[in-house]
Amino acid sequence: MRQPLAVVCAVIVSFGLGMFLAGGTSSSASDDEVGSPLDRIPVALQREWFPPISEYDTEGEPLDDERFDALLADLEAALTAEETLADFETEAEAQIWSFIRRLAVPEVTDEQKERATEYLGELAERHPDHRSLIERQVGMLDSYAASMPEAPPATMTVMFFGMADEYDNDGEPFDDAQVDRLLGTLDAALTLPAVAADIEGEASTLFWRFGNRLQLGQTSDEQTARIVAYLEDLKEKNPDAAEFIDRQRFLVENLVPGNVAPNIVGTDTEGVEFALEDYRGRIVTLIFSGQWCGPCRGEYPYQRGMLKIYDEEDVVLLGVNSDAKLETIQRAKIDEELPYRTWWDGHSQPDADVAATEGPIATEWNVSGWPAIYVLDEEGVIRHVNKRGGALVAAVDALVIEKRMRGWEAQREAAEAEAETEEAGDDAEGERD
Repeated sequence: MRQPLAVVCAVIVSFGLGMFLAGGTSSSASDDEVGSPLDRIPVALQREWFPPISEYDTEGEPLDDERFDALLADLEAALTAEETLADFETEAEAQIWSFIRRLAVPEVTDEQKERATEYLGELAERHPDHRSLIERQVGMLDSYAASMPEAPPATMTVMFFGMADEYDNDGEPFDDAQVDRLLGTLDAALTLPAVAADIEGEASTLFWRFGNRLQLGQTSDEQTARIVAYLEDLKEKNPDAAEFIDRQRFLVENLVPGNVAPNIVGTDTEGVEFALEDYRGRIVTLIFSGQWCGPCRGEYPYQRGMLKIYDEEDVVLLGVNSDAKLETIQRAKIDEELPYRTWWDGHSQPDADVAATEGPIATEWNVSGWPAIYVLDEEGVIRHVNKRGGALVAAVDALVIEKRMRGWEAQREAAEAEAETEEAGDDAEGERD
């Protein structure tokens, strides 16, 4: 299975079809309010400005100066094009990234890297208002201009779906306009030349962001059906990517708030088998994590706090660990004072040095960004996804209060029923008297 290179390193048709799938224009928002999905996509990605990336696969050999010179000339042409100058901030970032990603697979010489760095320095002099943006690209050049197994996705640096807060419904239902916008944007992005040529390789980041936005709210049965129909149509057109697309469908149908979480069965860090369903009746925070992952470790203080806060509540933390070696997580549980029960999911990659992110549990749950955190209610229903830090504590706290109120309501109803029964008994006794 291919993982998004950005995630592994860090840990990442027209709008008409989208509207057709939506059954027409949503009553919640007009086209004028939402705009075209292409408005979010740089022109730099909407047509081919550079030769195909396959032309720079030297099988690990140094890139010859002839191809490097031509690539640098293509970058200059792209950065001086009318479309780029009309919105330099947006377009230049995408154009420079297109240049850099073509240097990821071949062996780039120190002299070539120096020339590219000098060119970007001169570009910053020409565009002083955008110096910080260009200097960030120099950092990207340093990171990616090396011989890698495959090039990072063309879409990696573009926020196609906007900011997360546009869709953050805190686990509550989406309106049709939000789903229209998500589907329309995905559809437009999948028709970009670089993406259409390699759906599985190029669309991983796109689908990760699409799924991330979906997990911020709930989709209705009708909305879910529309998304699934779109994915099935996409699979029919791209049969070679069928397995990849099926994983996206699994997320849509099972891992969005409002769905009962798929059961997990595996062995814990002591080798004992257990299941997620064993914890029905309790509020569960399910954490996909690893000692190798910096952001995962950043959540540890909150997890320690939750273990203390909810010590006497029906709340449990469960982990799915992706460290390559069992000893790593066993030691971390002691050193980090995090004794909650954890499935070790790293055994599927015994030869990995640090991270083993393609374990059977993480694969089934389509995890491509770490940490991934799910909050389940006592019925096993997913209520929140990827809440972190204080927001995670607040989400769990709200479920604790909700559960208490249901308990109090049940006690009140039981007391009222008991009182009614006693009253009926008294009335019957009075009639006999």
